[in-house]
Amino acid sequence: MRYQKFQPVTELLPFVECYFAWEGEVPKRQRVQTPPNGFSAMVFNYADPYYASQNNGVLIEVPKAFVSGQFTSNYQLELEQKIGMVGIVFKPSSLYNFFGLRMSHLVNSRIPLSLLPGIKANFLYDAIVKETSDAGRVKILEDFVLSHLSNAKANLSVIDEAVEYIDLNKGSISVEAVATHLKISRRYLEKKFLEKVGVSPKFYARIKRFGALSNKIAHNEKIDWQEIVFEYGFHDQSHLVKEFMEFNQMNPSQYHLLHFEMTRFVKS
Repeated sequence: MRYQKFQPVTELLPFVECYFAWEGEVPKRQRVQTPPNGFSAMVFNYADPYYASQNNGVLIEVPKAFVSGQFTSNYQLELEQKIGMVGIVFKPSSLYNFFGLRMSHLVNSRIPLSLLPGIKANFLYDAIVKETSDAGRVKILEDFVLSHLSNAKANLSVIDEAVEYIDLNKGSISVEAVATHLKISRRYLEKKFLEKVGVSPKFYARIKRFGALSNKIAHNEKIDWQEIVFEYGFHDQSHLVKEFMEFNQMNPSQYHLLHFEMTRFVKS
């Protein structure tokens, strides 16, 4: 199993978090759970089909090429046989900035790339399939994004600054504090945030706090739960448990056990 991230060129740093490539073989059906992380994505699958479910447990085949927005709770990927995918992890407002997509329409969704106007989805997918190296596939994606860079720059606004400010504070900040810092009204912030990010600034801040927390728990064998409560601004351990149950339908200890093992699986 091989999972690798690639950094974007300098001019794309405000818009692209990273690229990724994931390849491997799964001898028997494997379910991978992923918590919400605050990013959006464009993903291409050039290997065997795989499936996804969220909350209701109903598995739906994932499109070969798709874009996705914010996920408001965990989702599961069901993998079998050959894994082969490459993708772009976008900053939260970048799909709007690049392609004018209203992000509230993409919440908890994977929309086939072929449905988006102005994108030659089949041409892009075929180029990905024909390429044989990670570096080559990433280069295809990067050239594609760079061809739309002027649009992205033109669509930058104070909402991008709001996202950056929430990220800087790891989600532990109030909407009022964000609006005050940027000298805009709370109403304007909330309205435009829904358009460019897909969820309210308050919910996005919760996602970012939970994402940072989840990443720490998944990658550390020993956890000091009281230290976690203090570091991430929870009132007490019961508040921490409530947050985990809402986003992940499991308590923090269960999540730690599952995801520490899952992290080792993906790296293996």
